[in-house]
Amino acid sequence: MTQEIITLKKMTNLFNQDNLLSASEILKKFQNWVIFAHKKIDGDAAGSVSALFTIGQNLGKKVTWLGADKDLPISYKFLANSDKFISCESLNFNEPETLYIFLDCSNYERAGIEGFSRDKNINSLNIDHHEDNTLFAQINCVDGQASSTCEMLYRLFKAGNWQITREIAESLYTGLCTDTGGFIFSNTHSESHLMAADLLSLGVDPSRINNLIMKNKTPENFKLWARAFERVKILDKIFAVSYLSANDFTETGAEFSDTTGLPAALMTLRDIKFAVMIYEYTNKEISASFRSCEGSPFCAGEFARLLGGGGHERAAGASFDGSLNEVIDKIENFLTSKYHECSCINK
Repeated sequence: MTQEIITLKKMTNLFNQDNLLSASEILKKFQNWVIFAHKKIDGDAAGSVSALFTIGQNLGKKVTWLGADKDLPISYKFLANSDKFISCESLNFNEPETLYIFLDCSNYERAGIEGFSRDKNINSLNIDHHEDNTLFAQINCVDGQASSTCEMLYRLFKAGNWQITREIAESLYTGLCTDTGGFIFSNTHSESHLMAADLLSLGVDPSRINNLIMKNKTPENFKLWARAFERVKILDKIFAVSYLSANDFTETGAEFSDTTGLPAALMTLRDIKFAVMIYEYTNKEISASFRSCEGSPFCAGEFARLLGGGGHERAAGASFDGSLNEVIDKIENFLTSKYHECSCINK
C-alpha cells in the first residue's frame, strides 16, 4: 500500500464524501484492527477509540485497544469497551492482515508505543484533527479545522452509512464535549452543534454524560489543585504560570488524570491571556500544557512548537529534559522574551 494523504482543510469541505468514503473503505477491507490513542489519554482520545472499537465489533471485526498508559482515567471508564483497554509499551507492527489505527495523534510518537516506523510497510490509518499532524501513516484522514477527532469519526461513520448506536453516540459526544470545553472553546463551530443535536436525537443524555465526566473529583484531586493554585505566578500581567512536582502527586495521593482541567482553570484568572501548567511526574518526566485566548500575543500551538512540542492554536503542550526548576526557568524566560519580542515588533 502506498502512502495516501486524505486532507480536509477548509470549513466548506467538511463533508467531502469521496475522502471520507476512502477511509471507510480501508476500515472495511481489514478484518483485524489495532487501535491506539495518545498517552495521557483525554476525553476526545478515549471517546474516539471507544466509538471506533464499538463500530468495529458491530462490523464483525477483531478489534484490539492498546495504549501506553497504565490504565484509563476513571472519568472515561463508563465508555463502551473501555474494559478492553490493554496497557502496552512496545509492539511488533508486522501483521500483514492487520490495520493499525492511530486516533487523535498528531505524530506516531504521541502514542508512546515503540516499534512503529513510518519507513516500514505498515498498514496504518491516521485519523486526527491537529493542524500540525505529520501525516505519518499510509492513509491520513486529517482536518485541522475539525473540533475533535470524534467529529472526524462522526463524519466518517455518516459517509460510510454505518449505524451510530446510542453507546457509540455517547462516546462521540464525550470527545466532542470535552475537546470544545463544553462548546465554549474557539474550535466550536456550527457543525459541532449540529453533530451534538444529532447525537442527542440518538439517545445521548447531556446531563448524564456531564456527571460521569465531571463529577469524579476526589479529596486527593482538590489537594493537588490547591498546590497548583498556591504557586500561580503572574508575568507581564497577562501570563499565568504554575507547576506540580513529583512529590505533589506522591504526597497528595493524586493521579496524573487529576490534572485534567487545571490549565483551563488558570485561564479563568482576570486579564490572563496565556496560561502554563508544568508537571513533573513520578518518573521525573516533565511536560507543560499551554492555553491561550484572544488577545494573547501568540497562540499556544505556536509557542509549543518553538519548544519542540505541538498542538492546537489555543491548546498545546511540550515535553522537556532537565530538572523541574530548570524547565520552569526556561519556560518563564522564553515566555517573557517572546512577549517582549512581539511587543517590539508591534510598536
